[in-house]
Amino acid sequence: MAQTTTEIPEQYLGLGLPLICITTVDGEEPTSTGIMHPAGFNGASITDVVAKEARMKIFRDDTLWYDSGEYLKDEAGIKIKHRGNTSAYCYENKPFKLKLQKKADLIDFHEEGDTVNRKSKDWVLLNCSFSIRTAFVYQVEKIIEMEYAPRVEYVNVFINNDYRGIYILSENVKRDKDCRVDVDKDEGYIIELNAYFWNETYSIPSKLTGFLQWTLKYPDVEDLTEEMEANIRSDISRLETSVSNDDYPEVIDVRSVARWILLHDIVGTYDPAGCNIFVARKNREPSSLMRMPVAWDMDSSMLYPKQWSRTHTELGLFFSRLFANEKCQDFLETYVDEWNRVSQSGVMERMRQVCQAFPSTPQGQGLARSYPLHAIRWGFDPAIFDVEAFSQSCYEWFVEREPWLNDQISELADGIRIPSVAERRIATRKVIQGRHLYIIKDGKTYSPDGKRVK
Repeated sequence: MAQTTTEIPEQYLGLGLPLICITTVDGEEPTSTGIMHPAGFNGASITDVVAKEARMKIFRDDTLWYDSGEYLKDEAGIKIKHRGNTSAYCYENKPFKLKLQKKADLIDFHEEGDTVNRKSKDWVLLNCSFSIRTAFVYQVEKIIEMEYAPRVEYVNVFINNDYRGIYILSENVKRDKDCRVDVDKDEGYIIELNAYFWNETYSIPSKLTGFLQWTLKYPDVEDLTEEMEANIRSDISRLETSVSNDDYPEVIDVRSVARWILLHDIVGTYDPAGCNIFVARKNREPSSLMRMPVAWDMDSSMLYPKQWSRTHTELGLFFSRLFANEKCQDFLETYVDEWNRVSQSGVMERMRQVCQAFPSTPQGQGLARSYPLHAIRWGFDPAIFDVEAFSQSCYEWFVEREPWLNDQISELADGIRIPSVAERRIATRKVIQGRHLYIIKDGKTYSPDGKRVK
């Protein structure tokens, strides 16, 4: 029998967070098996993942807001399974992936004027609710105008009449031309430089590091054609050699990569292998470059306010080499320009306001009321969960981080070499306008076949 609020103990009602109630068929739990990394690699993950069919209801203000219906393949209900790596291996309150049989928008939040259809079958429940940094990082992602900033919402979760505590309901990274990552169905792809490649069925080694390999986010391995695999392998090879070959502007969307690294520098990501490194390409058109549309899993943020993020400094990663190579003037100029843009838009002040306001928002108040019950459920000391203290620490991060970034990026800007007029005239470079590739040489423009374009 599916749950109603009358079947939920009174102390879990009226807390102010949405309440997600999931009832699996026959009351069976999703299962998985923990697995440690092979010798020579890093991390922990899960295998033997078994999904369960279920019905899901979402209550807002203790009123039914969404009902998936009883499970019926491709028509109603959901499938629920464990997801994640270290977060699934280490914690009893597992993170979950939710696969709806019918598209729906599970988050009741839209920006003013937002008319995008955000219905999807794919959602996740993250178990990092002990920190509010996660939600604040996604706020930064939205403010600096990343191509895609996942929406998140704190919720209380019941599974089979058992309170599982606070989770973060979130969109996940997937191909969706309307509301997530836009790549073409037949020619596009989303790949990930992945520390947990050893637990995947398919991966492509990186030439730059032995600890990470490239894995597929889209398409699925079973849908990968020989032609697409060859294209992806070729693109990865070009990407990883493009800095040393000095042709990276022809391979990557420079502004997209600069913005992605800047996001990590603003929030100070400490674990470069633990954050998900997604690279996408829309199609095979010459104007379609490899880009970094979204940042994900930045739990290691806001720890060391006077250090670069390690995504910026770790030389085993492609993009850090853009800072280390003196030939990458275009990239450095773009990175500085991105900081000037977001700094002048007031990103740090806006985030300070978000942090100060959060404890009095419905989500903040709901967390404060729910934390004691979450702590009791999982055996924590309730005193360690303090929404105001967490928000204040994040506020202080943005206070301290801004002048440090200003100083560091000013030094970068001072080091950018401005080419002479003569150098600019004789330089040969490739540019993209719309869907067309042009070559500029000696101040004149040519098509790829050598014809002059006027």
